[in-house]
Amino acid sequence: MDKKYFALFVSQHLYFLPQFYPIALELKKRNRDFLILLMCKDLEYQNQVAIDFCIDNGFEYKLFKEEDEPILCKFMINGGNKFPVFDINYDYSVSIVHGIGTKSGYYSDILNNHDIRFIEGQKRVDRIKELFPDTKCNLYNVGFAKLDTAIKIIKEDKEYYFKKYNLDLSKKTLLYAPTFYPSSIENMPNNFPELFKDLNIIVKPHFFSLQRKKYKHHLKKFALWKQYNNVFFADAEDFDLCPFMAVSDIMLTDESSAIFEFAALNKPVIINRDIRYRLSYRIFKSKIKKRLDSNMDIYRKVGIEILDSSFIHEVVMNELEHINNKEKERKEVTEQIVGKVDGKVSLRICDILEKY
Repeated sequence: MDKKYFALFVSQHLYFLPQFYPIALELKKRNRDFLILLMCKDLEYQNQVAIDFCIDNGFEYKLFKEEDEPILCKFMINGGNKFPVFDINYDYSVSIVHGIGTKSGYYSDILNNHDIRFIEGQKRVDRIKELFPDTKCNLYNVGFAKLDTAIKIIKEDKEYYFKKYNLDLSKKTLLYAPTFYPSSIENMPNNFPELFKDLNIIVKPHFFSLQRKKYKHHLKKFALWKQYNNVFFADAEDFDLCPFMAVSDIMLTDESSAIFEFAALNKPVIINRDIRYRLSYRIFKSKIKKRLDSNMDIYRKVGIEILDSSFIHEVVMNELEHINNKEKERKEVTEQIVGKVDGKVSLRICDILEKY
């Protein structure tokens, strides 16, 4: 008889793993059998990074093959915004999305096809119930699991990470974490690191900026920035944002869900809205509205918004000098759309699963 796992994590991409990681660690601690199914949708070397990650952590994994027999599990845990279309024999389907996000896919009806959704913050639970009053999906406000890792790192000795990333302990650290589209990368100054020569800079691009040919112009910009000795550039093997958030003092981003992840750590965020849209988006404005969730705009108060990249230096340095400037807003929004940030989200998730 085929083995039946307590949980199956369906990882569409390498960057899904940080959200699953603390939950997998907690299940391992509880001696629950689980399997990480790697869909291998990335470039070959990136797929290998995912394999190495599982091996290093002692996680059982399997590479997806369409011809394989369906996997048996009690909980099929999906990290994407779409429901898996291949055969899995599960008792309950679970949605644990990989990002908090400003994109509209979070509120699609597809996610409500799951039996269980783990949600970040009561406002999001209320919003889903408002949009889908007839949903039979069980909604649980538990928080954002990925941040459990960042909380743990913050409590540890940061010196290890500064040494690992070759950062200067005597300097403040700026994390630049742009998304792939719509992105601020194109409009950022070519000499961006030079503007912050008195700071460490960590550049953590979205996975797709490194992977997809349509974003090759991003790579040209990255190549310029890599030449500066105050820059650590995160490549595919550095796919987890949590260590970078934990060691950084301030973050610069754009439409990335990292806005809310970093703010949830009660650190200042700069939101660069000087972004370049593709021609089709500039012509058909409705495409922008469809891609981005305008309901998230009210939560951008967690950070300082800039509309012109030439003001980045001035704004960043001012926020570093006044780190409590947006503390009230950060805490308010975190409570609404991130939920509890106590390092125990994965524990709550596993407690709920074990009650089924």
